[in-house]
Amino acid sequence: MSSVNPKISLIIPVYNMAQYLEDTLQSVLAQSFTDYEVVMVNDGSTDGSLAILKKYARRYDNFHLIDQNNCGLSKARAAGIAASCGEYIAFLDSDDFLDPEFLEQLYKSAIENDADIACCNYYLYYDKSCKKIYMPFTAKTGVYSNEVALKKLILDTTFHFFMWNKLFKRHLFFDNDVIFFDMYFEDVAICPQLFYYANKVSFINRPLYYYRRHQGSIISQIDAPKTNDYIKSLGIIRNFLEQKNVYSKYKSVFKIYAFRFKIQIGYCILTNHIDNLSFADIGVNLKRAYVAINSFKSDKYIPASELPILPFYVEAPRQNRKALIR
Repeated sequence: MSSVNPKISLIIPVYNMAQYLEDTLQSVLAQSFTDYEVVMVNDGSTDGSLAILKKYARRYDNFHLIDQNNCGLSKARAAGIAASCGEYIAFLDSDDFLDPEFLEQLYKSAIENDADIACCNYYLYYDKSCKKIYMPFTAKTGVYSNEVALKKLILDTTFHFFMWNKLFKRHLFFDNDVIFFDMYFEDVAICPQLFYYANKVSFINRPLYYYRRHQGSIISQIDAPKTNDYIKSLGIIRNFLEQKNVYSKYKSVFKIYAFRFKIQIGYCILTNHIDNLSFADIGVNLKRAYVAINSFKSDKYIPASELPILPFYVEAPRQNRKALIR
């Protein structure tokens, strides 16, 4: 099904997604493009995921399995990249699934446009209702310079920070020592680097990826650790642009993004406090988060070799609901 040196390596990190995994892997087998390998990284699953992955690895020669202790999504993706052999790299989350033409259309777009990154649109797929919602992008099908594409990415309205609706030239990772940060929302931190190093970015305004929304999704459980990492991702972007001496090029779009980002973080913090029925420290947490965000977008910001390890936001303690009702 694939050559010794496949055109595409599809990396699938897996942690306790047995209920969705068969659908995910079957969508890979249904691809019209066949010159690919699949690098499945079992990240210490404790459900039936490993047994499913072993079955596919035995049955299909181009399905390869890495079984490691639980290290998190970032390290699972990094392990997949290190083991990959493809000219291009794509990512698939283990609870999502692909349109049959996902690999073919992205590869065709990358080759025809000599682009280091090819992107597509996607559907939001709701698990309970089985409904899909088309997510309209403002970008038109075509090819963009890395500077234009990065500006659109930072604005987070035309391109988005997801790793999974894109095809990346392998050299972007290895030639530039691009590594995944050990954090939530590592996509937000790493995508701007890949766009910066790309020669061109092509886009297909066609939904070829299905992003499944369910109770266990990262986005559905925004707690303090995730909120802190989300804030940290903003600082990583600013640091990178400063280190490359290009912040002035992207200053206007970065400040627009930081303004919207501040609203999103406020919503995350308020939601966390409401979910935990704890309201005493809302003001303190909002202030700490906003001080950090204001610092990252300040004209006086000084790049740091490492961002602060202290949390910007402390988890709201969960209260006893019955006691509060009384």
